[in-house]
Amino acid sequence: MELQKKCEVLAEKIKKSLSKGIDLSDDVVHYIDSTFSNPTIEELQAVLQDDSNCEKDSLMELLFFPDETMQLELEEMLEKLRLDKPDENKVLETFCRESLQVDMRLPEGRGSLNLILPQEVAPGFIARLHIAKHLDGKLRKVIDKYADRNSRDGYKVKIRNSRFSPGEKTIQFLCDFFEKLEPQSHDFNMCLNFALTFLDELMEDGDLYQALMAKKRFYLRSLQKAKKMETQLQKNNLETLLSQGKRVILVDQADARKKMLIIDRISRAIFGKTEFLEDLHPAGGNLEFRSDQDIEDIIKTLS
Repeated sequence: MELQKKCEVLAEKIKKSLSKGIDLSDDVVHYIDSTFSNPTIEELQAVLQDDSNCEKDSLMELLFFPDETMQLELEEMLEKLRLDKPDENKVLETFCRESLQVDMRLPEGRGSLNLILPQEVAPGFIARLHIAKHLDGKLRKVIDKYADRNSRDGYKVKIRNSRFSPGEKTIQFLCDFFEKLEPQSHDFNMCLNFALTFLDELMEDGDLYQALMAKKRFYLRSLQKAKKMETQLQKNNLETLLSQGKRVILVDQADARKKMLIIDRISRAIFGKTEFLEDLHPAGGNLEFRSDQDIEDIIKTLS
């Protein structure tokens, strides 16, 4: 298929997906309600028609942010077409030839917005589809081998949306991840979300085991600081500590412990080891893990 035809096929596929309308996600609805004080559909429509409202542009961008459902519909085609970065402009040009009306449906019978996709919003919308980003061939084969048919595209979309540089070590890490952590396990998605965020934060394609252990130590230090703060708050109130110039650090201790357990789960599965750190248990003391199942069970209780 020639390049121009590929771009036209993809543009039409995107339009077809949008023509079905969009069910606004909980996160989008929460933003709308918190920003505009639980508006009615009429009040929301008025905001979007008011060019003087400083929130209009950001709201329109958010409404036309491609969700995972749409990306799942496109994933198989994107794999086949293999478009490059310069081709995005060709897709955009074809996509914008005609105006497109989209129904934005709010939950719980709150109504829907019928919006025309603004020309100025379209470039950002197309860019967020990451149509020129392609999964490493080796990684794609591993996902196809170890993940069930209904989940494969979802995992590929998550990786397509990630920001990490696909170096040799990160690709091998993800290949080992899908092979050894078993996509059918109940905590796999939680571990994958953590792993992709972890990779996004890395500055280079270095020693991933050491990077994981550094992250684990970071969470332990956060817990230690939180406990120290709790001790200080038992002696002085918050205002007194602030007046003394002390920094008050709020730490989600349950989340920090869960992240440490996830790191252990990933590290033991991929590298066959992890570093032992004290003070992991919520009540103090230490935990002994005899298997990945032990870690899975504890992660489940903290979720």
